Amino acid sequence: MAFGNYAFSYGIKDGLGATNSRAEVGDALGNKKGSYTLADIDGRARRVDYVADGLGFRASVKTNEPGTAASAPAAALIASPYAGPVAPVINHVAPAAAIAAPAIAAPLALGGIIGAGPLGLGHGAGLLGLGLGKVLI
Repeated sequence: MAFGNYAFSYGIKDGLGATNSRAEVGDALGNKKGSYTLADIDGRARRVDYVADGLGFRASVKTNEPGTAASAPAAALIASPYAGPVAPVINHVAPAAAIAAPAIAAPLALGGIIGAGPLGLGHGAGLLGLGLGKVLI
């Protein structure tokens, strides 16, 4: 046996019946060959066989998972028989106001550091105060 050669495998089945397994062999040159499998209790299954060597990594995937058909690449829609709960749609339109609000906002005076309002009719120091000012729209 040459150094660097190895082989391993395992298989697991959980209490609900889902299974997964993996097997791989490798050599002293870094070449690897293996596979793994997944099978869920809902019927979805996947098997991947792979080779990694001087030509790169190559994999073959066999699956029945939704959205993976050869004619439906990654952007495929997934048609699922499962229909979860959906909140009811409630169309509500607020009643119109009996009296319309004015279309123009009331004037707001902006003050300086001392006083408030451009005419100085405000009181105190601050940025907002009483007085006549520009209309902010």
